Amino acid sequence: MRLGLFGRWLRQQGLRSFALLTATEIALLLLAPWLAVRLRFYDDPASLTAAMQDMPMTSTAFAGVVWLTMVALGLYQRHGRQASGVAIGTLTRLVLSMGAGSLALMVLYFAVPRLEVGRGLFALSIAIAFALLVASRLVFSRLTQGEGLRRRVLLLGSGDKARSVLAETLTRDNFERINVIGFVGPDLSGKGASRASDDALHLGQTESLLDLAFDHRVDDIVVASDDLRNSLCMDELMSCRLAGISVLRLDSFYEREMGRVMLEGLLPSWFVFTNHFDRSVMRGISKRAFDLIAASLVVAAAWPFMLLVALAIWMESGGREGVLYRQERVGEGDSVFTLYKFRSMRSDAESDGVARWASADDDRVTRVGRIIRKLRLDELPQLYNVFRGDMSMVGPRPERPEIVERLKGLIPYYGLRHSVAPGLTGWAQLRYPYGASVEDAAEKLRYDLYYIKEQCLLFDLQILLQTVEVVLFRRGSR
Repeated sequence: MRLGLFGRWLRQQGLRSFALLTATEIALLLLAPWLAVRLRFYDDPASLTAAMQDMPMTSTAFAGVVWLTMVALGLYQRHGRQASGVAIGTLTRLVLSMGAGSLALMVLYFAVPRLEVGRGLFALSIAIAFALLVASRLVFSRLTQGEGLRRRVLLLGSGDKARSVLAETLTRDNFERINVIGFVGPDLSGKGASRASDDALHLGQTESLLDLAFDHRVDDIVVASDDLRNSLCMDELMSCRLAGISVLRLDSFYEREMGRVMLEGLLPSWFVFTNHFDRSVMRGISKRAFDLIAASLVVAAAWPFMLLVALAIWMESGGREGVLYRQERVGEGDSVFTLYKFRSMRSDAESDGVARWASADDDRVTRVGRIIRKLRLDELPQLYNVFRGDMSMVGPRPERPEIVERLKGLIPYYGLRHSVAPGLTGWAQLRYPYGASVEDAAEKLRYDLYYIKEQCLLFDLQILLQTVEVVLFRRGSR
């Protein structure tokens, strides 16, 4: 059964629960200035009466501008990696929406003075709106478990590729973002499919693919066939695409849901024809400005801890060994630079001259070193590398030249991670445990390539905020 135009719009926007979230947050944005006026003038009836006279117009302008900035920053996109709840990505977008909305409102108030409100009332309105929006996301996530924000996915194909998609994307974390409603192809159960395949239905294609997609309210059709030549009907896929249903290749779907790149079967054409990999001049200028501002803020906040760490290292060695540790690392364009860290190992840790990865409970680590590694304080001197331009705040972690040469010969496309400046923190560090093997390096490369492909200022800011969480909960350090 095909849906009408309005019904199709509701399906594409997330059914009733998604529309409810949108309507609720618009209402909360309208309410915020009213609450601000009540709080601001609760003991001044005359000022309260005067302010309330223009409130319908000022609250409408306030809600409209802020809501538009929320839409622009992706807070109502169900395909966002953290579209539901108040995860760090959503919180980042809310903060930026309040900031961008504030600037836009200032411009509006300058252009239309009648809408202008006092600075105290304006700041209070923004603060109340932010608190109400965070609360709405929490309540919505609890009540619906994100069901309205899940994308309904239909898999086209049921071979090894389809089974791998089911097994990997229907993990506990990813299942909150998508709902695989079925697959078109032979039954998976006879091929040892994982638990994930039990959650997906085998849909017999007795009707056109478009009708099947409409009947099951499909948002995405993922082409996951092992043999594309025998399973694709371009006319049917084109009809689905023109009807507003997203049609994705398996690798694109994998990247969106897993936040990493599929290395299996990856061809050079993927790098050549993709629309991402922003290396424009403006991107370089904005990233450098971001690095300098962020590094300055970290130095301003962390310099007392840096002094204490330096003192502790010096006292532990009795003043006989250096506080800083210098090591050659590979940077952008395969250039070699000197990286600085607080010394956390014995000075004879590599007396035999062999480069090694750090390991869990490494016996070369000193007592002070064990503490500062857990707290990530040993990394702080790398801010000097950021100021020098050797490194960025966010990017792939730099490796030693000896290890890089070895990994280039073992892992395809490993050298591509040096197409951008290495970072003090990175997407791979957040998404994958500390690696100490070739296999770990290959897994982290998936995340590094995804970052290089999708990098932007908003993504960098999200990674920095998540790094703070990692430091506070001491995850992934050695």
